[in-house]
Amino acid sequence: MSASQRFVALLVAVLVVVGGAVVGLSFADGDRTATRPSATPQPVASASSSAEPVASDGEPDPDEEEALAILREIEEQVIAIRGLPAADVGAPDLITRAELAEELEALFEEDYPPEEQAADNIALRALGLLEPGQDVAELQLQLLGDQVLGFYDDVDKRMVVVTDAGLDAQARLTYAHEYTHALQDAAFGLDTLETDAQGQDDRGFARTALIEGDATVTMVAWALAHLSPEELLEIGTGIELPDTSGIPAWMVNQIQFPYNEGALWAGMMSGDPFAPDFSEIDAAYADPPDSTEQIIDFDKWLSREEPAAVELPDLAAALGDGWTEVDDTPIGEATLRITLEYFGVARDDALAAARGWGGDRVVIVSGPDDEFALAWRLVWDTPADATEFLNAYKSILGSLPFPAMAMEVAGDEILVAHAANDDLLRRTVAAAND
Repeated sequence: MSASQRFVALLVAVLVVVGGAVVGLSFADGDRTATRPSATPQPVASASSSAEPVASDGEPDPDEEEALAILREIEEQVIAIRGLPAADVGAPDLITRAELAEELEALFEEDYPPEEQAADNIALRALGLLEPGQDVAELQLQLLGDQVLGFYDDVDKRMVVVTDAGLDAQARLTYAHEYTHALQDAAFGLDTLETDAQGQDDRGFARTALIEGDATVTMVAWALAHLSPEELLEIGTGIELPDTSGIPAWMVNQIQFPYNEGALWAGMMSGDPFAPDFSEIDAAYADPPDSTEQIIDFDKWLSREEPAAVELPDLAAALGDGWTEVDDTPIGEATLRITLEYFGVARDDALAAARGWGGDRVVIVSGPDDEFALAWRLVWDTPADATEFLNAYKSILGSLPFPAMAMEVAGDEILVAHAANDDLLRRTVAAAND
């Protein structure tokens, strides 16, 4: 690998744009965890910046004209690499990180009402992924405010680059990535991928990996063709990794998955990073992945191995009056291994324990006096795969801050249950096995 490629590989690992960030954080709720998961969320307009600030005579000033010319040139270069028709988007916005913070706060206020935040907090605590004093919305605002470098708004067809340093190499690289999303949307209609479908968290996560993997392959090809070695060095050595103190590791890892794993998956289809062939990626938009397993294991993508349909009884009804369903969705291989690692399973062991996933479904319910219950059934390719996961999950039960159990219910099926107290755990297991 050349020095240039190494620097771009580093960028692939750390570049996080708002589209993937929002979806990547969609874990416990099939609709949303921060805002509605979508590869192209719907941010509000910036109150303090415009793509075309005008002088007193109503005309763009020379500096702005020069910046817009550079960004339009990047668009033409990305079109040439990606091989899709131009997207009809407005003039791009350049905003500061302080202005981004204002946009994110407005976005949360508009699209993430308090009752949905409360439901997500319940679900994440039931999974053991949030501590009592943590709030998912506050954590995501902190994380996104530090990491977002740009976004494409598919509703207003708006391109945004976040930079405090003008159109430096990093800002131009970000724009190449984001404009690819505009091309994808114009050519394929990103909303047709249904990344925000209720009760389809894992499928939405996989399709986000398609979107972000495609854009990352395009970004890398653009960087190799249009950035100098000095500019690549500037980006590779100048990136300040965001402060993630106080942010759960699973949240950071979920943001990274669509970019890192998505780029590897898309790269398997596109070949030469200097001159990628996008024909197979284009075809994937018509027949997109249905699980993160298909992203992680390329052979399972080629064979289109479908996840097993897993059913669970109506847990809320089984537990009686006052119980409400909070979530009902597959978790999937990617989030499963991220979760195991977060709970202290060594990375290689977590990867091995999640491998062989065949399908799953988790149901989380909330009841009187802030009680909760969770039933999670997982199907594995072989009994050996089931046993490997069961042993890994049993190893972390003692670290969970509530009663929990994991048991074999068939040779290739495992049941996991969490609950607010021991009696409720017994009732949850009985209901899930009914």
